[in-house]
Amino acid sequence: MRLAITLGGTDWGRSGLGTYTRALLPRLRRGLSETGGSLIAMGTARDFEAYADVLGDTERVRVPAYADHPALGASWYLARAGARARAAGADVLLLPAANRRAALRPGLPTVGVIHDLAQFNVPRKYDGLRTRYVRYLLPKAFAELEALVAVSHATRADVARVMSRPVDQIHMIANGVDTERFAPMEDARVAEARARLGLEAPYFLYPSRLEHPGKNHLRLLSAYAASSARDSHQLVLVGADWGAEDLIRAEIQRFRLTDRVRLLGYVAEELLPALMAGADAVIAVGLCEGFGLPALEALAAGRPVVATRAGALPEVVGELGILCDPLDAQDMARALTRAASDAAFSARVRREGPAYARLRGWERTCEGLLQVCRSVALPVLTNVTGSLVSG
Repeated sequence: MRLAITLGGTDWGRSGLGTYTRALLPRLRRGLSETGGSLIAMGTARDFEAYADVLGDTERVRVPAYADHPALGASWYLARAGARARAAGADVLLLPAANRRAALRPGLPTVGVIHDLAQFNVPRKYDGLRTRYVRYLLPKAFAELEALVAVSHATRADVARVMSRPVDQIHMIANGVDTERFAPMEDARVAEARARLGLEAPYFLYPSRLEHPGKNHLRLLSAYAASSARDSHQLVLVGADWGAEDLIRAEIQRFRLTDRVRLLGYVAEELLPALMAGADAVIAVGLCEGFGLPALEALAAGRPVVATRAGALPEVVGELGILCDPLDAQDMARALTRAASDAAFSARVRREGPAYARLRGWERTCEGLLQVCRSVALPVLTNVTGSLVSG
């Protein structure tokens, strides 16, 4: 099987979608080569540069540079991704970020991975143009795909509702975690990362892009200001600005938290595992997370997670998370207070979290995806083989 995978819409590796794509590329290539197949990566020059370290000798098909622009890229993939994959000789097209970049009438068996449909659950999550794209064009594109994959049970339920399709017609293949990168870490590595970032006090970490309202930063700041954690721990916000930094800074000023909250912006990938391993708790309080990779990465590092009872987070953290209502700042404040004071719970997560995460590796995710891709390719390949024999 020749499998084409698109790189558009995956944020050049700098987001959860990027982490997902980076994990898939080498594992899909190995899995295909073991059965005589091959992987074809479709992307722009910038995409190829971003994933150069994991692409290896993967065959590459260049996409126009203008596809790096969100609106133009979405349009190109809708209209041209299928034709470009067919021209490259692909048997199957895999869209790893189908909720960002889909394909209309692709003309070959296509599998779309949907990470979340938060736009249907969070009002004003995106601007008007992007909202119309998600609400009207994406469902039409999804309807034409041979297989839909959701990364969590919560996302699968959302897809079924939006598509008016039975849940059992949507595959659920959960995200994984790299337990070599995210693991309990020796003090020296943690101390080095903290020194580079200027972190001296104990801290809670919220690794999330600065987006409003979806990532819920303003309510988190209100909760933090009302919790006892304000006195014992700094709150460290890590993530690129997606339009909410000014709002967040204004809220920090309003609650007089200037000396308690640190905004570090985008942090280099090599520092993030140590930064997470050094946190006394990791925060995951988005209004509707389709999965919530940082929550699973935190457990792999043996760190407690304060997570909301929304989206996929409860199923990701299981009994190793401290859950709260995403719309109730007081309930969130109680969760933060518990994270700062419940030593027994923290010790339990240190003991159980890494083993819990090891059962959820990326190999399982990739094996599931390859199985789905082979299942949609099989009828086509069988027909082609039959035609050659009969001829």
